[in-house]
Amino acid sequence: MNYSMFIEQITKIIERRLDHRAQIQISRIQKVNKPPTDGMTILLPGENTAPAIYLDSFYQEYLLGIDLDTIAEEILDFHLNNRRTGTFDLSFYMNFDLARKNIVCRVINYEANRVLLCTIPHQRFLDLAIIYYYRMDDSVFGRSSILVRNAHTEMWGISQERLHTIALTNTRRLLPFRLDSMDDFLCERIPGYTCFMPEVSRPPLYILTNEDFSFGAVNIIFDDVLERISQETCENYYVLPSSIHECLILPFGTCDDELGWETIQDIVKEINENYVSPEEILGNHIYKYTRDSHRLQIVSAQI
Repeated sequence: MNYSMFIEQITKIIERRLDHRAQIQISRIQKVNKPPTDGMTILLPGENTAPAIYLDSFYQEYLLGIDLDTIAEEILDFHLNNRRTGTFDLSFYMNFDLARKNIVCRVINYEANRVLLCTIPHQRFLDLAIIYYYRMDDSVFGRSSILVRNAHTEMWGISQERLHTIALTNTRRLLPFRLDSMDDFLCERIPGYTCFMPEVSRPPLYILTNEDFSFGAVNIIFDDVLERISQETCENYYVLPSSIHECLILPFGTCDDELGWETIQDIVKEINENYVSPEEILGNHIYKYTRDSHRLQIVSAQI
């Protein structure tokens, strides 16, 4: 059974199990750093929100020999555990005057998301793209986000330029940047962390993120933040993309002949391939900031 037939059959089984009371919809969803995938939503009477259930992993189960009835049961269990019963007021997002105060921005890799970028407002920044999302943190939906798409700006009747200006202001207000030494960052984030290496044996390394530790790499787009880092480190510095959530700051003085750029480039690539989830990868390029130029630039492995 091919993928299309699988979706058709699993939908029919779920419809029967729910006595044809549910509105089931299959949508093609484009996610960051990933190819498009199919998402199923199941709306029962009296509900106007439903979690998206991604079907590609369930199809892989089918190919491994799991029967359709068992897979349908798994899908229904997921829906049951993640649904929110009742009807909710969604005017917070439909009305731009209400939504605007929580719209912020983040950065993603440009080349890896060309298809997605065709469907969402964005602005290019070096090899990245600045995109926008609604930051949600309430008792009903918890801490989550809604990606702003072209259809949303059309619904709101606003330009991309206005959206960009509002998102920049909100990002600075809601998600202020923070710059920590690597040791301080790990001590705060990892209970019981202790640094055993002598300070003199390690290069100074800093973490740039935000107060939420979420989508904090966006701070590299702000000129005053970059200048502040230069003042804090008293040096020009390199920026290593750790993930969409944070970047590593490496002062120029750290990079001697023993720590060449080919080595650093390989380290960034290895970390992305082995330690960062695909949807959180920012990129493999390395950047530099010089106090004379007051701007961030992409650098190659050979400087």
